[in-house]
Amino acid sequence: MQITVKEESGLFVPPSVQRQAGIRSGDRLEFKVSPRTITITTVEPPTYKPTKAELAAIRKGEAEIARGEYVNATDLLHDMDRHRRRSGTKATRKVSR
Repeated sequence: MQITVKEESGLFVPPSVQRQAGIRSGDRLEFKVSPRTITITTVEPPTYKPTKAELAAIRKGEAEIARGEYVNATDLLHDMDRHRRRSGTKATRKVSR
């Protein structure tokens, strides 16, 4: 399909082209421009946005990895499990009378 761009109308994408491309109302679009070429692609919204605290923890972890300070998954799970275990001896069971 060919159209003529006019000063007063601007540039628009015909509905038939939108349907063929699968572009719907509310879709986010990204425009990439090079000489005599415009590429239009849809942008998927991020599924999850980390909180500031999570981003800070990620940066801290990446810095530790860069310094060579890291823990493998087995050690991490062992450390997490250790905190759940109770230390000391078992208490005797009280019997009701």
